[in-house]
Amino acid sequence: MPFFEVDARKCKRDNICIDECPIRILIADKETGVAKMRQGAEDACIRCGHCVAVCPSGAVRLEGMPFEEFVPVRRELAIEADAAEQFLRGRRSIRTFKEQPVEHDVLARIMDTVRWAPTASHRQPVRWVMVEDPARTREIASLIIDWMLYLREHDPETAKRHNVAGLIAGSRKGVDLVLRGAPHIAVACCDGRATWPAVDSAIALTYLELAAHAHGVGACWGGYFTYAANAYAPLRELLGLGEDERVQGAQMLGYAKYRYRRLPWRRPLPVTWK
Repeated sequence: MPFFEVDARKCKRDNICIDECPIRILIADKETGVAKMRQGAEDACIRCGHCVAVCPSGAVRLEGMPFEEFVPVRRELAIEADAAEQFLRGRRSIRTFKEQPVEHDVLARIMDTVRWAPTASHRQPVRWVMVEDPARTREIASLIIDWMLYLREHDPETAKRHNVAGLIAGSRKGVDLVLRGAPHIAVACCDGRATWPAVDSAIALTYLELAAHAHGVGACWGGYFTYAANAYAPLRELLGLGEDERVQGAQMLGYAKYRYRRLPWRRPLPVTWK
């Protein structure tokens, strides 16, 4: 099939796909009125799939994107504003986890949702490492403490800034204050050549956190892990990171030990209306 194809029998000549193309490489054929791609514009296409997804008559096809995977939106699953607001406001950073691991199928479904996180120019540069084995997660927590011990000896100023003394002391008492006893950790990595790696990764990590929340799985951002994963060679080796890859963030994952029963207070949002 051509790179961009429109079934003229189904096309309503409504120009919706043309209007929705982010980079304006679609035009209407002067004779038929059917949408087509500008000559030689294939390389400019960012393959976002908007043209296929927005067409009300299902007339558009794009090379390499199976039409059957453009799943119809089910309106009966739409969330009303009040429910959506409670869902978002009810998200908590979980730091006390059950020992029970999250089922593989649940983790896989959460991660699959992350595919829909928006990225700059639809480049999708984020690569993931999912540490599913709880024993491996504990090994990682131990490596982070090793890194902190190294910092305390060789870079005391940085060690003090990261408050490693309390974390090391907790570890010696059998208390994991680094990964909080989470059974899993999802790691977002980006090659150094990505355009907006930090932003793309932060959005993807937020999608992951919210998808986990939807499945009843607790999540928490792994700040100490991120520091260590970018600085400590043994941890980078365990994770299988490339030389040019940088960890942009991580989410600790597991079932929450406790259930929150109220939405917490937050300061009023500082907004300047113009």
